[in-house]
Amino acid sequence: MTRTRLGNALPALFALSAGTMFGQVAAPDAGLSYQGLISVPGWTTTGSTAESVDLASFNPVTQILYYADHLAHGVMAIDTKTNSVLGWVPVPNCTGSCPSGVLVIPDLQLLVATDRGTEVYIFDLKLPNTPPVAVIVPSGIDELDYDPIHKRIYIGNTTSPYFLTGIDLRGPNANTVTASISLPGPPEQARFNPVDGLIYLTVPSVGVLVIDPEAGTAGTGDLVATYPITNCSGNGNWIDPVTNIMVVGCNNVAGEAMVSLTDGTVLARFPQVNRDDIMGFNPGTRRWYSGSGSNTNDTGACPWTNPGDVFVFPVVGVFVAGTASTPTGTLAGVTCSGRGGSTIAVDTIHNNIFVPVAQYPLDPFSNSTGKPGIMVFHDPAPVQATPVHSQAPLGGNGVADFALQGRTMYATAVLKGLADAPTELVVTTTVAIEEVPCFEIAGAAYCIGTLIGDPLIGGSTLLANGYKRLATGTIAPVK
Repeated sequence: MTRTRLGNALPALFALSAGTMFGQVAAPDAGLSYQGLISVPGWTTTGSTAESVDLASFNPVTQILYYADHLAHGVMAIDTKTNSVLGWVPVPNCTGSCPSGVLVIPDLQLLVATDRGTEVYIFDLKLPNTPPVAVIVPSGIDELDYDPIHKRIYIGNTTSPYFLTGIDLRGPNANTVTASISLPGPPEQARFNPVDGLIYLTVPSVGVLVIDPEAGTAGTGDLVATYPITNCSGNGNWIDPVTNIMVVGCNNVAGEAMVSLTDGTVLARFPQVNRDDIMGFNPGTRRWYSGSGSNTNDTGACPWTNPGDVFVFPVVGVFVAGTASTPTGTLAGVTCSGRGGSTIAVDTIHNNIFVPVAQYPLDPFSNSTGKPGIMVFHDPAPVQATPVHSQAPLGGNGVADFALQGRTMYATAVLKGLADAPTELVVTTTVAIEEVPCFEIAGAAYCIGTLIGDPLIGGSTLLANGYKRLATGTIAPVK
């Protein structure tokens, strides 16, 4: 009895000295509104069935959010209109921490999952009852992103020797490995940049690597630059397409890093929010969200998790992007989350943030109280106003035009100087990176389509022709 009382008293004793021992850096409240906890069948607060998920991906076409669920060994589907679990997509031969990477390809309506082994599975969401295509890749395959210009997914493997592997999803080499780029260390998140069409990859032991998908002797990608970040084990990341700035989630106590992708300059560090894993970004509000479930800084927002995780204060960090004149962003604040809350996902249509946790609310004295599930927060920050008319000049090839007609945003273009090859517009919007198909003939192309989001003012439109980037233009309102 005495031992139990002493054990319960220890966290309270430690709480008095936590600020002195580890330092306190206060942060304002981020202003997120807690919407509720999505219950996930089979999850518990502790033990072998405690919450264990990995990457997530939002499908703006269907408004379904997908999570890599280690416990179910499948991809969990969440209806973001009702914030409820729809079910799971089973991943073949999936054991251990599988699946790990999950990615929706909106324009093709494909779902890609990695098994942390040697296989990548490509599911056709338009044909839900068909088996996936399996592609063999280097061992330890994990996080990934999509290059819409080359119709290629880039995936990093975490087992030596390290590579960034490219798999084409369309074209003459569809569903085959077309790129294998050697890396100096185990990679984390690859990220397509709609500003320049390049791939930016965090490698914790190095910093940020810059990959040109058209470089190298084979013309299928190569490492072209390295941006070191000191004292940052870089994990998650996301890019603001207006200022061309990336926030890197540093998985150590030095805090998040804000990096200019123009030259790799580290513009700011945020020790208030540290030990981040997976990040999210909403282009409509131009805000980053960090999954800082292992945050060691006591911001004053919440207690630590439990006696087994002394001095861990799980929070969601919220960062605001800058402007053209003042590009460096700022920390808006933090919101207390739940134990294990390190895998952020963002619904860019409803402006909601999802955080899977093993326990909510936090309890400094026990890890078995409360409930597991997926916390849902709403960000009331304003979204960019809808432009009635905007355009993006595409050099000598023409102009991409965006016009609101009724409740529909139309994207059109008449282009010239093209090869008679697949052509499309890659448009940054307030919801996602969207693609507009084109019909090409005799060196010209005619593009027409509708957008789910609004064209992001200050963002980019890329012209792709023959699976190559041909031109880039900045979206601006027409007065």
